[in-house]
Amino acid sequence: MAKKISVVIPARNEQDTIVPVLQALNGAIARDGGKHTFEIVVVVDDPADLTIPVAAKEGARCLINDKGRGKGNALYHGFRNCTGDAIVIIDSDGSHNGEDLTHFVEALDQGFGMVIGSRVLGGSSDHNVIRLFANALFTVTVSIMFGVSLMDTLDGYKGFVKDVVTGYRPRARGFDIEIELVARAIRKGYRIVEIPTHENKRAGGKMKSHALRDGFALMVACFREGISYRCCRLFGRCPKPYSVDVKEG
Repeated sequence: MAKKISVVIPARNEQDTIVPVLQALNGAIARDGGKHTFEIVVVVDDPADLTIPVAAKEGARCLINDKGRGKGNALYHGFRNCTGDAIVIIDSDGSHNGEDLTHFVEALDQGFGMVIGSRVLGGSSDHNVIRLFANALFTVTVSIMFGVSLMDTLDGYKGFVKDVVTGYRPRARGFDIEIELVARAIRKGYRIVEIPTHENKRAGGKMKSHALRDGFALMVACFREGISYRCCRLFGRCPKPYSVDVKEG
């Protein structure tokens, strides 16, 4: 059972969207009743980002990422500087429900090494044909390369034990970090569970992803991490993966 949970939130110019996210997280933390200790860490790229005073007012600890722009860089900086036994990552644009933090913590307490929020189980108010196809393509590719059965590899709402990112030096700089995190959990032999989370429409601000650029990076990550894992298994250096558990609402 993790005693301290670090919630790490990458953000850039999300001063108009992050407050409800932080308030919902704080509500979930209050309902925990003191069973765990929590910290909320918001990572931004620019010291002048207006997200900082807004997030600080809601009790978050704000960090300045000095590793370059991109979600992967921001999360890496957060991982290196957070202090929890387990980490939950959530987007800052309102697409994830902070109240669901409770379900991630419950699954971690049950012994799972990684918890993945699934839009397949929980639904989405922000999917279009391109996003649906891309998510299905990358999820199927990861499932084949790693010999597991996943439903939603790319959802940015995840929880995992700190050991998943201990000693982690990511190749991913952007959204491809979602692939690397799942790959590391599998390589380290952790049990994975998918739980239902609903994706809301972005509450405001500008979407940071770019279909072609990020799609190419994601596919490269799928094959890079998958081939590396298969080689690791071939030489007996990685354990056989567990079947992925599913917890429906």
